[in-house]
Amino acid sequence: MSTQISSVREKVLGIVPEFIREVEDELSGRLGQPVALVLVPENDTIAVKAESELFAGESIVVMDAGPLLSRKRVADWADAFEQKIDRLARRADDVKRLYAAIQKSPSPEKTGEIVLKHIGDYDDDFLEALGVMIAHDKGCLHLSRARNFEALRAYLRMVRRRARDGETGAMWGELARGAALEKDLDNGSG
Repeated sequence: MSTQISSVREKVLGIVPEFIREVEDELSGRLGQPVALVLVPENDTIAVKAESELFAGESIVVMDAGPLLSRKRVADWADAFEQKIDRLARRADDVKRLYAAIQKSPSPEKTGEIVLKHIGDYDDDFLEALGVMIAHDKGCLHLSRARNFEALRAYLRMVRRRARDGETGAMWGELARGAALEKDLDNGSG
């Protein structure tokens, strides 16, 4: 694949085409498929683009250029991209497991319990993998699952925010009250 770094940005960022070609060659060897590095000047990111998928049906992985620029060795750049690809692949699998568990959940309260039991798992990589999966599903016209993933992302963001604000105990209490109310409604109708 040809290097797609703009000459203006490479001078500003200190990236030379030969270095980029070396990183592409190293990463291509590690991943077992040709890749290209693409600089996105609008937001100073660098993407790895492959012809086939890198994870979860996606062929592009994006990283902030800033942390990479301090690395001067080809292997360090390749390591960073390989680690990010591996992390996102693992997190995409975690998203799929969570989604499957939620799909089997018999009630909103049980869904809340599933989410709260693993509240520490929903880090930035998890949400990034979820975002990539949303984009992929939209691109493949799996719109129903994409909408479900969007709702899940909104819910997880709210849960993360509340947990950061020290409201985890309150969320467990809300789930308990909801379960008790559901039980009372079931007993009243039977």
